[in-house]
Amino acid sequence: MEVFLKIRQRIRGGRLRMRKKRKVVTVVLILMVCAASLFVWSGERAYACSCVNSTAKERLETHSAVFTGKVVEIGDNFMSIVNSQQYKTYTLDVDTAWKGVDSRRMKVLISDMGAAACGTTLEKDQLYLIFASKDERDGKLYSSLCSFNTRLEKAEDAAEILGKGTSVSSDDFRFSSGYRSPWMIAFYAGGTIALLGLAGGWLWRRKKRQV
Repeated sequence: MEVFLKIRQRIRGGRLRMRKKRKVVTVVLILMVCAASLFVWSGERAYACSCVNSTAKERLETHSAVFTGKVVEIGDNFMSIVNSQQYKTYTLDVDTAWKGVDSRRMKVLISDMGAAACGTTLEKDQLYLIFASKDERDGKLYSSLCSFNTRLEKAEDAAEILGKGTSVSSDDFRFSSGYRSPWMIAFYAGGTIALLGLAGGWLWRRKKRQV
């Protein structure tokens, strides 16, 4: 009987030791998970993108190009020679412009390194209100999370603050590169032809008088 009791006590003791070991392992695992979470959280805080809040009117003043447009093409990732960051090239068909538009189809570079690097993404076939800045080192337009580009259906308030833009399909629109509407081109061409005709007639009459 005594032998049986001793064996039983040993079994119970072994079970208790196993339970203690399991508790220790569980506590260690919990501490490791907590430590890893704190590390990731602190890393995100250290590298998080910090944007200064601004109104649409202020962004109109500080950005080189402001327009609404539809994303028609999204390019592959590439490394910029200007700052060695990865970017995607977004091509947009411009609808309305406020400043800095030199083509009906604009290309904007946006960081593809995530929100921590002030990166953001645009969706194809969607309309956006775009704020972009020209980098004089390569002449390209760059935008970021801090530009606060917005889907057009959510940018009505910003568009009202900016005031009435100009539709690029309008004959009154002037591209920044010196674009002239077909009517204006025809006017200048007609004027030039008329002046050449008058000059030619004057020279012909003068030559005839000399004869």
